[in-house]
Amino acid sequence: MLFGMLGVMAWGQTTASSGTTFPRFTLAKGQQESGDGAPTSGAKLCIVGRQNLCYQMQPEASSGSSKVIYEFGLEPRSERLPLADGGSWVFFSAMFSAGGSGTLERLAVLRYSDSGRIINLLPFIGVSNLSDRAMWTVPGASTYPILAAADFIWSDGEVHFSPHYFTVQAWRFDQKSDQYVRAFSYQTTKKYDCDPVVRVLGPERQEILRRLMTDREK
Repeated sequence: MLFGMLGVMAWGQTTASSGTTFPRFTLAKGQQESGDGAPTSGAKLCIVGRQNLCYQMQPEASSGSSKVIYEFGLEPRSERLPLADGGSWVFFSAMFSAGGSGTLERLAVLRYSDSGRIINLLPFIGVSNLSDRAMWTVPGASTYPILAAADFIWSDGEVHFSPHYFTVQAWRFDQKSDQYVRAFSYQTTKKYDCDPVVRVLGPERQEILRRLMTDREK
């Protein structure tokens, strides 16, 4: 399952800005090269009836010496996230691929403000095609949907789709900074199969929940 999402249950107070319902919208792929089809611009999410009001997935430069620019223009997907106070946000994703076996997908959580702006509440978060991620509701840890993600660690001697250890991370919305912040990160103690489907968050759920509650108590 690409994105998992449960109904939101309230905890604590919500901010005044969170209650706005995200309007109806459309998705569009980015532009692509004529040869290999690699994206040359980011995918867009545009408000219905206001096609000039869009959020375009932003590019990201690689950390290596080659400085590849990733444009996340392929396979745009979305999921509406209901909030406890009656409003909603949108989970938006789009993919970069250069034609190989690996892909990179950028994630965004979008909020529509009363002033008519679309704001991404996530920092840069990119996940590979060997990842598992979900939006969870964790009563007692956060009023807002929590992003959990697990991505593979490529160790020496392993091939792409062989079993791997995974890095598991979670992000929760921080009202003070008005954006998502990373709650924790850890490496799994066992390897998980990657073929045909990556399933890590289910088996790791209890450990993730324990760490979320510990982080909330700090």
